[in-house]
Amino acid sequence: MRGIGIAGALAAGLAAPGQAGQPLRESLVECSVLVELLLGEQSFQPGENAMIDLYVSASRSMREEALRRTSEGYVAETALAKREAWHARWDAGDWDDPANRDELVDWWTYCFKLADHLALKP
Repeated sequence: MRGIGIAGALAAGLAAPGQAGQPLRESLVECSVLVELLLGEQSFQPGENAMIDLYVSASRSMREEALRRTSEGYVAETALAKREAWHARWDAGDWDDPANRDELVDWWTYCFKLADHLALKP
């Protein structure tokens, strides 16, 4: 089941944001980056907060799965591009106002449904 493509994931009932028609390895990197960005690009002490530990672990699992599917160079290059894209989306979408975060919520939901569908363990 791990080899399923994005079309198969969508057929399995995952609702995907507009850009999720991209290759699965790219979505995994993007999801990992999104979680990192929402955590604030900070270093957390493991064990201090169970929810943050879960998110850090989920991000790591998504990145590891992307690495399993492609090269380290691809993951690093894509992560940098996605990080820049999310910063631009945040600014363009005025997401400092919580009422404007629909796209963000769609991606967050997609990312964790994708991880669940691929049986990635945080």
